[in-house]
Formats: sequence, C-alpha cells, structure tokens
Amino acid sequence: MAASKLYEGGYKNLGWLAGGFNRAVDGDFPDVEGTEKLEYATIGGASYVFLRFLILLQAVGKSTSS
Repeated sequence: MAASKLYEGGYKNLGWLAGGFNRAVDGDFPDVEGTEKLEYATIGGASYVFLRFLILLQAVGKSTSS
C-alpha cells in the first residue's frame, strides 16, 4: 500500500523488497550510501520518525475533537 501511495505521489523509482530490509545482505544494494547495514534500515531512522509523527497526529486529533 505504501509503495502504491508513493507511486501516485510522483515517485517512480520504487521497488518491493520481499521480506523487508532485514533479509538484505552485503552487496544487495551497492549504490546505497552510508556505513550502516541496510538490514537495519527499518530499526529507528525514518521508521521511528514516521511512528512519532503518527502518534503526534493522533494526539492532536484527539485534543481537537474533544
């Protein structure tokens, strides 16, 4: 669903990684920059920021509806 929404939003260079980044091994994505292993990409980082943002939106939504 996320990939579909990103595509609809104009992102065209997308891919689906079956099993997620935790199944990636060294060399799977040679053009990715950085020193962290890609298999840890969903631990913290952007995932954590998005989660915190969603929690914030829920809190704001509850406070404005009461």
